[in-house]
Amino acid sequence: MLKTRVIVAVVALPILVGVVLAGDWLFALVILAALLLAGDEYTRLLRQGSYHPPEFLVLSLIALLWAATWFDHPDWREPAVALVLIVGVFYAIVSMERNRPPMITDLALAVFGGLYLGWLGSFVVAIRELKEGAYLTLLIYGCVAFSDSAAFFVGRTWGKHKLSPRVSPKKTWEGYIGSVIGGPLFGAGVAMLVSSDVLSWAHGAVLGLLIGTLGTVGDLAISVIKRQVGAKDSSHLIPGHGGVLDRTDSVLVAAAISYFYLIWFVF
Repeated sequence: MLKTRVIVAVVALPILVGVVLAGDWLFALVILAALLLAGDEYTRLLRQGSYHPPEFLVLSLIALLWAATWFDHPDWREPAVALVLIVGVFYAIVSMERNRPPMITDLALAVFGGLYLGWLGSFVVAIRELKEGAYLTLLIYGCVAFSDSAAFFVGRTWGKHKLSPRVSPKKTWEGYIGSVIGGPLFGAGVAMLVSSDVLSWAHGAVLGLLIGTLGTVGDLAISVIKRQVGAKDSSHLIPGHGGVLDRTDSVLVAAAISYFYLIWFVF
């Protein structure tokens, strides 16, 4: 399994770097495609637990929130969400008249999934549009990957104390400490090596610390869903890595945290 993960990562890395460097429509559309795939996996996961969130609501929210960021119209977000909610209520009325399963829980799950994936995912696009956005985007992806790797290897070597045994039995506090230490080391190290007008090594360290500390929340959030429905992975789309949702869980939280840190304290 580890060998497969490494091979896929080696193949995917240059593609990811190329897409980030290309930016513009290519990057934005790749992110949209990834978010829509994650949305599809989200609804499929929940169906394994006998929930039936309307997928069109999840995907519509994702697309609308992505569009508000990509076209630089944050004022679109409120009417977009309001429209989806109204359509959702109408769908619930029709479904109840047709004697389908209870819709309130399903509607709530659809709205949560659309907001979680669409809104948090849109910050990836927003970061790429900042000054030196390609560098910042790659740094954030790098911090996520390095923190995850540090957590994995430290946890496998020294892990004894379970971090969240019910949600993710293999995660340990020792591995989490590895992530918390690895993130700032990577962020500071890259920032010192790369000449940047935006990011100092101190800012790089703080970004890495935030990602290493809080990125695990995103991972555990998706694990909660998988445990509830009895699934190991969100899909088998990526050999050795599971699905798109499995690969974007930490990135979503990292992107949101990083974006606000950057616009509040760096720019």
